[in-house]
Amino acid sequence: MKLSRALLALAAVGAAGAGAAERGDAPFVVSYRCDGGRLLAVGYPAYRDARRAPIRLEWQGRTVELAPARAGSGARYVSVSADLEWWSKGSGGNLHRLSRHQPLLTGCVEV
Repeated sequence: MKLSRALLALAAVGAAGAGAAERGDAPFVVSYRCDGGRLLAVGYPAYRDARRAPIRLEWQGRTVELAPARAGSGARYVSVSADLEWWSKGSGGNLHRLSRHQPLLTGCVEV
């Protein structure tokens, strides 16, 4: 899976920081390796904006924006128009088809 130029640029900005302690000050990208060896890059907002700002991920050749949503545990983001749900907890997450809760990418862990 190729990463879009926007996500690559966002990754460069995130990588320029000195580490997780500074993630509160700037957007950052996390790369995940999912079951089957598939890769997913997720662009997160600065931690201070996480409850209200969307995330961005590369899916099927386009960058999709998902808005924060209620979650009993972890962080959940959805896009009704793209029919996607990203649910992460700790250093892992899963991508589902929102309308049917059909798994698209499972067992995703930070790399």
